[in-house]
Amino acid sequence: MPHRQRTARLCVALAATGALVTTAACGGDSGSGDDGKVTLKVSWWGEASRHKITEQAIDLFEKQNPDVTVESSYSTWDSYYDQLTTKVAAGDAPDVFAIEIRKLGEFGRKNTLADLKGRVNTGDLDPKLLSSGKVDGTQYAIPTGANAWAVMANTAVFEKAGVDLPDDSSWTWKDYEDVSTQLTEAGGSGIYGTQINFNDAFLNVFAAQRGESLYDNGKIGISTGTLADWYQLSADMIKTKGSPDAALSNELDANSIEQSLIGTNKGGMGMWWTNQLSAAGTASGEKIELLQMPQAPGATSSGMFLQPAMFWAVGAHSKQQQAAGKLIDFLVNDPQAGKILGSDRGLPMNSKVLKEIRSDLPPADQASLDYVDKVRDKLADPPAAYPDGAADIPDMLKRYGQDVVSGNKSPDAAAEGFLKEANSTLG
Repeated sequence: MPHRQRTARLCVALAATGALVTTAACGGDSGSGDDGKVTLKVSWWGEASRHKITEQAIDLFEKQNPDVTVESSYSTWDSYYDQLTTKVAAGDAPDVFAIEIRKLGEFGRKNTLADLKGRVNTGDLDPKLLSSGKVDGTQYAIPTGANAWAVMANTAVFEKAGVDLPDDSSWTWKDYEDVSTQLTEAGGSGIYGTQINFNDAFLNVFAAQRGESLYDNGKIGISTGTLADWYQLSADMIKTKGSPDAALSNELDANSIEQSLIGTNKGGMGMWWTNQLSAAGTASGEKIELLQMPQAPGATSSGMFLQPAMFWAVGAHSKQQQAAGKLIDFLVNDPQAGKILGSDRGLPMNSKVLKEIRSDLPPADQASLDYVDKVRDKLADPPAAYPDGAADIPDMLKRYGQDVVSGNKSPDAAAEGFLKEANSTLG
């Protein structure tokens, strides 16, 4: 086992037991040794499949750059930001780390990220996606790839229930509810039409169809009425039995896509990001179709949008910013790295890389590409970095949503409560 991989796993094990105080304790200081060699500390979150392919890509980078040694540390999503924030506060941030759009603005505005202008070759990267890595005009992060929010349909569940896949070019939210109810009724015991979801991306799509946006001038840009209607949608889905009851729905909402209804072949539909298609298909062993989001009658916008799956960033106080930039450049621009990583962190955003590797990508990645190509004209531009405090919004939305479906709050009361709490948190 390579030294880097042994170090990574030791760090994760120590972190899980609370024994890891700083990354330096596992790998030593990041810097150049007397022999001119450079050590880079790199951190990300994800499941085992992501760790495996990222390690493979980094192994290739080290072979091409023998003077650079990468020490990896990774964790699950639930603990990632707690660990990263602790390291940053202690002045021991990784040289390179993954970050998502909900945290990018906050980290950038606190001067914890390095300016990557000139550190990474961006000539072949999608300019609109690239711009979402800027905070107040500074390129603090490089997108790992493109994502779109979509409905996923387990075709085997549809076939067994004798229900046709919906025409996703024209279906409405009422159609979505009706199809879900049909699947539950025809699917048999333990089968459900869909799984409810309180993700902020879903709300963003729903609100955009009404001409509203998730954020506006650093605050929530969605009206009380729109938010109440969004919560009502989930309450209605449970009432018509298109989704499980509140207790099971709330339990499922905390699970990964592998443990979801479509992932366990117990449900027909659910909403996730396109880069999760492979995980859904692998878990279920069935063909999973990507469907366009339902639309409000009379809406002039689909509400759908492209968004970077996540970003690579460099710590502002890293002493190895040149080598850090070189690693990021490799991960987003090298065709071999692109082939290894596929669409796990979003579809490749380098046009030349995508052209070279497209035919060799796994079927799920090709399906994701085909879907994005099909709906590209309907996709809005990627969002800008979110306001400070945006990372708290998803759990807040879920908490109020679970109160609605459990009967503890009306949709109107939940909407009013959420907006008051959210706007006091943002800024």
